[in-house]
Amino acid sequence: MGTVSSEQQKRRLLVFRVLVLAGLVLMATSFFTPMWWVSLSAPNYPEETYPDGVRIHMHWTHVGNGCMMAERAEVTDEEGLDCVEEMNTINHYIGMEPIERGAPIEFAISPYLFVAFGLMLIATLFYSGPLWWLLAVPAIAFPVAFVADYAFWLWWFGHNLKEWAAFTVKPFMPTVLGEGMVAQFSTYSYPHYGMAISAASALCLTLAVLIRRKQLQVAAEG
Repeated sequence: MGTVSSEQQKRRLLVFRVLVLAGLVLMATSFFTPMWWVSLSAPNYPEETYPDGVRIHMHWTHVGNGCMMAERAEVTDEEGLDCVEEMNTINHYIGMEPIERGAPIEFAISPYLFVAFGLMLIATLFYSGPLWWLLAVPAIAFPVAFVADYAFWLWWFGHNLKEWAAFTVKPFMPTVLGEGMVAQFSTYSYPHYGMAISAASALCLTLAVLIRRKQLQVAAEG
C-alpha cells in the first residue's frame, strides 16, 4: 500500500508540474494575442467597406487596429483602414477622450508583470513552504483582472465626456460584454481568442494548485 501511495504521489507531482508549465506557456502566449475586440457600426460605415464595422483590438500593451478593408475593385487604399483613428474621430463627436488616454500605466507595466508572475510560477515548482499557493494566484487572476480593468476604463471614458462635444450625450456606461447603442452607432464588445488562452492558463494553474495541495496534505499525513 505504501508503494502505491508513493507512486500516486509521484504522479500527482508530475501532473502538477505539467499543468504549471502548460499554464505558464499559455499565459506567455496570451501576452502576444488580442484579448478583446470592440466594434462600432452605423449606416455611414457600409459593410462593403467596413465588413466588421469600425473595430479595434485590446492587447495587454496597446490598442490595435482591427479593421480589414473589404476587397473591392472600386476601393483602393494602399495604407488600409486605421480603425483606432477612426474610432477616435467618432468618439470625439460625443466628447470622449482619445483611446490612447486609457490604461497608460497598465500598458507600461504589463510586460514586467508577466515576467514577475512567470518567475513566481516557476518558483511553485520548487517551493512548498507556507502559503506556497499564493505564488500562483496572480497568474490565475490575470483574465479576471483584465476584464475588471477594461470595465473600469470603459466607465471612465463614458463618464468623462467633454463640453466641446458636437453631440450632447449624457454620461453612460459603455457595453462591456455584448451589444449596445451609443447615439446612432451599434456597439459590440466581446472576448478575443487571447482571452480564451488566458482563461485556459488560469484553469491549468487552478487545477495544478488543487493537485499540489492534495499531494502536500497526503505527504503531511504520511
